[in-house]
Amino acid sequence: MKKEVSPIVGVLGILITLTAVMLGYWFGLVGGGKEDVQPKGSAKSAGKAEGAAAEASGPPVGTLAGGAQPGYLDGPAAESLFSGPSGVAVDRDGAVYIADSRNHCLRKIAGDGVVTTFAGTTTEGFADGVGAAARFSGPAAVALAPDGSLFVSDTGNHRIRRIARDGAVSTFAGSDTPRDDIGRAGGGSKDGPATQAQFQYPVGLAVDAAGTVYVADVGNHCVRRISPAGQVTTIAESGGRMDSPTELALVADRLWVSDTGKGQLWTGPREGPLQPWRPAGKEKGPKAPSGLAANGADLYVADSGGHCLFRLTGERFVFVAGKPGVSGFSDGQGGAARFSLPAGLAAGAGGRLYIADFGNNRIRELKPEAESQEGR
Repeated sequence: MKKEVSPIVGVLGILITLTAVMLGYWFGLVGGGKEDVQPKGSAKSAGKAEGAAAEASGPPVGTLAGGAQPGYLDGPAAESLFSGPSGVAVDRDGAVYIADSRNHCLRKIAGDGVVTTFAGTTTEGFADGVGAAARFSGPAAVALAPDGSLFVSDTGNHRIRRIARDGAVSTFAGSDTPRDDIGRAGGGSKDGPATQAQFQYPVGLAVDAAGTVYVADVGNHCVRRISPAGQVTTIAESGGRMDSPTELALVADRLWVSDTGKGQLWTGPREGPLQPWRPAGKEKGPKAPSGLAANGADLYVADSGGHCLFRLTGERFVFVAGKPGVSGFSDGQGGAARFSLPAGLAAGAGGRLYIADFGNNRIRELKPEAESQEGR
């Protein structure tokens, strides 16, 4: 009997944009990026040595949790295992929450470095409940609310879920949608009261200080807004149409959107309309922007297609870490670090940045450059 492939596989393909690359990784066919090896002493190898020295500058990147192989294991961060982490959020106490997409659950890294499963289990499904009694299907993003609760984009279930501080999971928005001949919900598109609204493969989330929730609704190619009163509306666009909005961030009074499919950012007032945005100058920016995180007036952007990180400062992109176009894994400073399909981002205290390194099944941490200069 032929095994059916869950539609969440396609959603994760959108999230990381390069379906062929993602499927190659999925079946273990894609390794880290390889560079040409030159004979010692050659002019080209000397040039590479100089280039390597130049690469090893910038903010230090380390591994917070996860291992080389995909899997599921709680415990000390260095021994823990994840499978396709795609979303990350940080609370005021420094605890890190992860949407562990292929394990269908929410994980937590406490301040003492211990990883636990916060909600759900590795069994895919749909159910509200407390902790392990809840069920998710390919959760792709997580966002912290002002009251300390968490919102989760339950992508495969086409719903937005809420996790209270005590671990109780409830359905915040979204309803059942028509099912195919094997019983899988296909999603839908409907504004209105949250319990009656419909989404199609929601991914990115952002929550403002008033408790308004913004949703990157990939399958409907738009951004939705859920008011504190529980009304779902679609935010208008101007100057074009979105393709694959995957991640969101709030900077001051503006909403930013990663349109991974079109390889561009959108921005505008939180109520809309949202418009395509292009940087000043001719610098190369993200090839396939995905994760977004606001850090003061700056906006960090994960380039999932280019396996690296950028920072948007003013009207220009500034390269931060990784090597554009090269997939792999290594900790190190700035350009010496390597990522594989970096997805979600979250800014923490002291200027730290947390990265859901999807292809490497790890949670990475970028520290302020000043820390490395102080020898920390």
